[in-house]
Amino acid sequence: MRKDVRRRHDAHVRVNGVCKDHSDVFDATAGGQSTRAELDAHIANNERLFVVQRQATVDRRAAAEQSRVARATLCDAMRAVVNIGRRVRVDGTSMTTMRMPDAPSDDELVACARDFVNRVSAHTEAFLAAGLPPVVPTNLETALQELVTARAATAAARQRFTAATVAIREAQNQADTTVAALASIAVNTPAAHPEVVTKFRIARRVGPRARPGAGDTPSPAPAPGPSSPTPSDKAA
Repeated sequence: MRKDVRRRHDAHVRVNGVCKDHSDVFDATAGGQSTRAELDAHIANNERLFVVQRQATVDRRAAAEQSRVARATLCDAMRAVVNIGRRVRVDGTSMTTMRMPDAPSDDELVACARDFVNRVSAHTEAFLAAGLPPVVPTNLETALQELVTARAATAAARQRFTAATVAIREAQNQADTTVAALASIAVNTPAAHPEVVTKFRIARRVGPRARPGAGDTPSPAPAPGPSSPTPSDKAA
C-alpha cells in the first residue's frame, strides 16, 4: 500500500475516533449524526478495498508462479517435438522446419505451441514411432492451457487491483469532504469545548508533524575581520 494512502486513511480513522469520543457534539443534530455516519462508512469501504487490493496481489503472484511452471513444462515439451520431429516424415513432408522461437514473448510462445499441438495431433503415430515419449503430447496441450489460464488470471488480478486503487482514491476524497464538514460542525457548535477542536485538528493532520525550523537553512557565520597588530608586532 502506498504511504500517502495509508497516512490519509490513518487520519480519517483518528478523526472518526475523536467524533465518537465527542458524539454529544457531533450528534447534536440529525445532519451532524448522518455526517459522522458517512465518515464511518467511508472508512469501512476503504478497509474493504484494502483487502481487495491485497487479495489481488496474492492472486497475481500465484498466477505468475503458475505461468512460470507452465512455461517451463511447455518449453520442454516443445523442444522434444522439435528434436524428434527432425526424424519424422509424413507423406513426403518433413517436420524439420519446426523451430523453437528465440526469446519469445508469451504471445509468441502460445502461438508456436498451438502450431506444434496441431502438427503432433495430426501425426501422433508418426511422432511416437520416431521416439516421442507418449506423455509429451499430453504435456504439450496441458501446459499450453495452463499458461493461457495463468496469463488470464494475471490480467484479471491486475485489473482488480487497479479498480480498487481508483475506488480507494475516490473514497478518500469523499472522506476528506466529510471530514471538512465535521470540522465546521465542531468549530461552529457552541457546546464544543476548545479541546475538541484542537483534538480534531491534530487528528486530521496527514503524515508526521514537521519539526519547527526543519526547513530553515542556517545562516553562515560571519567571517572574522582583520586582527589588530599587537605591541610586539609594532616594535618589530
